[in-house]
Amino acid sequence: MVNGSRKPILSPLDHEHFLNHGYVVVKNAVPPDVIARGVAALEAGRFQGGVGQADYKPVRGEAVDACTTDVVHEAIAELFGSEFPFQRHRGGWDMPRPHQAHAEWKVPAAHVDDSYPTIMPNGWAVGTFIFLTRVRPRGGGFVFFRGSPLRYRKAMSLANNCIKGVAARPEVSGPYEEYLAEPGDVLLFQQLMGHSGSANVSDPVTRHALLSRWHPVRRIIPGRKPFDQMTTMEKAYSARYLEDRYGLGLALPARSEASSAGSALRNGVAGVPAVRCHAILHFGGLAHWLFVASASPRTIRHWASSNLIDWQDAGTVGLPTGPAHGLQFHQYGAEAILGVVAGDGPRSLHLYSTEDMRRWKPLDRIEGVEVAAPWYVYPKYPSQVAGGQAVFAVAPGAPSEVACRWGERWEEASRWSTRSTAFRSGDGARIRDIGVSIQFADSVGVLVLDIAKEAGVEATLPHVVLPKDIAAAHEAMSPLAFSCPSPPRQIRVYCRARSYWLVAYLRQHEGQDRLFWGVIDWDAPPLTLRELTTGEALEEAFSVVGFV
Repeated sequence: MVNGSRKPILSPLDHEHFLNHGYVVVKNAVPPDVIARGVAALEAGRFQGGVGQADYKPVRGEAVDACTTDVVHEAIAELFGSEFPFQRHRGGWDMPRPHQAHAEWKVPAAHVDDSYPTIMPNGWAVGTFIFLTRVRPRGGGFVFFRGSPLRYRKAMSLANNCIKGVAARPEVSGPYEEYLAEPGDVLLFQQLMGHSGSANVSDPVTRHALLSRWHPVRRIIPGRKPFDQMTTMEKAYSARYLEDRYGLGLALPARSEASSAGSALRNGVAGVPAVRCHAILHFGGLAHWLFVASASPRTIRHWASSNLIDWQDAGTVGLPTGPAHGLQFHQYGAEAILGVVAGDGPRSLHLYSTEDMRRWKPLDRIEGVEVAAPWYVYPKYPSQVAGGQAVFAVAPGAPSEVACRWGERWEEASRWSTRSTAFRSGDGARIRDIGVSIQFADSVGVLVLDIAKEAGVEATLPHVVLPKDIAAAHEAMSPLAFSCPSPPRQIRVYCRARSYWLVAYLRQHEGQDRLFWGVIDWDAPPLTLRELTTGEALEEAFSVVGFV
């Protein structure tokens, strides 16, 4: 909260407004003389690149920096609470909107920021727009979708990777509003606020507003904290609070009795034959586990669970692929993509999509693939090389090399002509499985590899690569330590938070490969996959990723 005896910037009603609608406005946050100097500096300077694009470099300077006032900092601090300090930097990215007299003003469609959004903040938690000029109707205003964070949270409780595909749907985003700002207004908005830019087709004066994002120094984890002890930001992200306050109908994990949960976690998912390969995805409010048993390699079985402990047999997935050697799920939007590496002799990657886990649409088939993972590469962030729908794959003749190919449509994957070498091991290691994910924010990607280093030996050990470019890694791989009694393999990221993964994997237990659960906390060195062995540990993981 505010230091000393200074009157708070935000009233109790302001805090309620932020929770109810996803944003709050502070009026007169910047003095007129500071605004005048800031606008003069912006008008005199020249930015580089495209506004809002990865190559954008805004005008900087002391006069611009001064527009981020103490009032702005204190308002953010009041939302976060004293438990979550943040870096009180000055300045922001000017998002100018010059007059476009002959442009068409398009009906806005909502989006959320971040390339790979997560339920809990994976970096910044509050964004600010500091308006330095008046905004008239259709004058380039910030367009927001009141209450969208609540609706988006419900959607992500059903499928934590869906938001890029559903954010623009009017029934999810709600109706749009232009914020018609006065100079000195600052609008503070939540990370999951649906919003959009807009063209200035009505005002001869260029609109100037500074965009900044604010990162708490540690993760926001409300967990089982009493509601009356939560800060406003903790309430905004607490599934328990949101469900109690708004009755959203969130699809939350069913609670399991602690002792039975611990036994299930320590012994792995029982009642299934030895597992050969698997894939797992949070979809429709459930964990969907597809797996192939060693004894029946042509049958893809489907189990589902609401809490990762109690599983129900959901039948089989009848895909004509031949014996399966690898399974991988990926979701970046409303539909889920399944990759199946299969074949009696030479193997192929078969790609399918589904919107309900029952009907599977064949997309394409790529020949000559031993190991593969489909993954969407957001252009210019995790990779400067690749962009679009992508497949990371190992070919039969190059077992120590991961190739990346990409294009615009999964249906044309076999015809994609753009490709790169994503990773090459220099020690002759054989790559038996690939996982691709994000560790932090937009651009810190990770390759997770199962590596067999001895010729003729099938046993593998997990390794990671943290490349600057996910499609052109020049960094060496490192062994991934693990706390479990046997090596994990086929590690699958189930849900992420800030530098944190909740993962599923296979490992040996009582003579057969079973499904187990663990976490990888990238902020807790040494980097280790820590197996979850108690109900309390699973509950903590649910809290970190936003399921509680």
